[in-house]
Amino acid sequence: MEKWTVRRQFPFKLALQILKIVFVTVQVSLTCFVCREMRITHVDFLGDTVTVMRHKFLKDWDDGRDTVVYPPDSGRYSVYKSADLIENFAFIVSSYYSIREESFASFSYDTTIHHSVTDENNPVIWNHDFDRIPPMKLCINRIASVVVRNSTYEFDISEVYECHSLNLTRVEVDNITSDPMALQDILAKRNVTFKHEDALIISKASILFNLRTIHFSPVSTDQTPECYRIEVKVVFDNSRHTGQVFIDLNAVISYEKLCNGRILKGGVVSAYTFLIGLLDMVVLLLCLASLILCCRALIKAHLLKIKTLDFFDRHLGLKLTLSDQLTFLNIWYVMIVVNDVLIVIGTVCKFTIEFKDFDNDLFTSTGILLGTGALLVYIGLLRYLRFFNQYNILILTIKKSLPNMLRFMVCAIVLYAGFLVAGWVIIGPYSIKFRTLAQSSEALFSLLNGDDMFATFYTINDSNTTIKIFGTIYIYVFVSLFIYVVLSLFIAIIMDAYEVVKDRYQQGLVAERSVLREFVNSLEVPSLNNPEAREQFAQQQLLRLGCSKAGIVCCAESTSVFTLTARICDPYDSQPLTQWNDSSNCQILGVHLPDFRAAWERLCTSILRRTESPFAYGSFTNNASNNIANSNHTFTTASGSGNERSDASAEPHVMPMSSV
Repeated sequence: MEKWTVRRQFPFKLALQILKIVFVTVQVSLTCFVCREMRITHVDFLGDTVTVMRHKFLKDWDDGRDTVVYPPDSGRYSVYKSADLIENFAFIVSSYYSIREESFASFSYDTTIHHSVTDENNPVIWNHDFDRIPPMKLCINRIASVVVRNSTYEFDISEVYECHSLNLTRVEVDNITSDPMALQDILAKRNVTFKHEDALIISKASILFNLRTIHFSPVSTDQTPECYRIEVKVVFDNSRHTGQVFIDLNAVISYEKLCNGRILKGGVVSAYTFLIGLLDMVVLLLCLASLILCCRALIKAHLLKIKTLDFFDRHLGLKLTLSDQLTFLNIWYVMIVVNDVLIVIGTVCKFTIEFKDFDNDLFTSTGILLGTGALLVYIGLLRYLRFFNQYNILILTIKKSLPNMLRFMVCAIVLYAGFLVAGWVIIGPYSIKFRTLAQSSEALFSLLNGDDMFATFYTINDSNTTIKIFGTIYIYVFVSLFIYVVLSLFIAIIMDAYEVVKDRYQQGLVAERSVLREFVNSLEVPSLNNPEAREQFAQQQLLRLGCSKAGIVCCAESTSVFTLTARICDPYDSQPLTQWNDSSNCQILGVHLPDFRAAWERLCTSILRRTESPFAYGSFTNNASNNIANSNHTFTTASGSGNERSDASAEPHVMPMSSV
């Protein structure tokens, strides 16, 4: 608000951010609520379709297997005899060729309609000929051969992958439906057998086929029918060669523009959809404007940093530390840029979904982009709470403790990785919780946050006593170390930072000391509610950041973190510090030039008092102090008049910088 106080300039950038927060909130509440409902129905449709496929094509599949529980109530779906394998295969074949007659759903085969019948009562009736039904495909993973000679097995373990197109006739399908074992002879005619002697040869057998279906969304704002392609794959897994053949069905469902040669058409665009689209356009424009302004502010801050580094190097003989240089980088602006980009991309993806030109992954991408963007927008609200000391404690505590937390996390992650690899390697073969590296990490992190330890103990197979004892000790040590030691130290680091921040508040919030902050704090903050301050800090008095050579006018209005009280000339490359005079084309950033000599002398005194090294003392005096002590020159004022002289006793005037 200092712009309005001093220059009567409306803070349009602040108003833009407030408008963006309001409209993004409305978008999340209305638009994304509808989008969320669409995603829920879409995900439910995918899950329900896979469930239907399992009930239709897996023999004796019951409802109990549809419920995901941990630990599972039953073992994996499997068969143990050659006859059972053939019967399950025959069940899949019979179900595939009768899918249209026996399903209370709009399933059809993945083919172009050649013969269709249309009437008023039933708009779409698929009347496929049997010969036009796409054949199923059988793919087998096996080794080359196994030969038995004199009770000796000779293996040729070269891997072979072969596929067969099962072009079955209507008579063969009828025979399979009436007698499942007839499939064995039908496959034998095609050089495919599943006998007991093939148990060591065949590793996996996969049955592949495609279907199509139509989906109507129950959401009132999305009644357009959608066509989907279902790629079904049934796998008979015999890779362990133990006599237990696991059977699993996977279905990949993808959106299709054409449904068996027909274009599906829905109703007209509703007024609600039009209003939602208009709201999305407003959010898109606000985010683009915010993105441009924040990028402009970041560029100006970078140019100001270059000017400041050059000034300190040429005339003070000092190098700014990395911490001082990062002061020019406004992390809040960086976060605003990121959330603007996320919301813009997410809104464009949402437009794409509205026009149905999408794939299944676009739903997920849109949700992640808009959700993350909204999260960052609300985190950005904390920026405005910084102006109130009572509400700023969270940000200051995180900022103070973050370096120590990161160092501590490096050590904790190394220790965690050691336990992770040890559990995966040693306990993995004996526990379903440690079967993979990802599952091991999930199990350990759950234990770290209070998961049921007894279940973890119980899942370790007790067939190996050594592993059982090791697993028990392993879990006890991990839980004791990380819960009672690591987490306690982590909390202690945060509490220590909180105490430091609280003490600073009680002492008037003493800022951290550095060369740049010493230079900034060497002048007092002037009163801004007077005509002189308004004239001194008018728009035309701001520092030009040397962009005129490129034909661009860049003014350094401010930095969002600190007040830079530095005398910077443009151009000053050919004029050393001792040659500044009335004819210098000097400009000002937040400092009244007659007060610069007094500020300079206070800075020299402050730095020299804190310098104990004689080398540092000599370096500073040679490069800076002697230039001031031996010079008698005239400073130009901010308004351009050269009649005022520098006076060490004059009261300093400096303007605190507002947010860009």
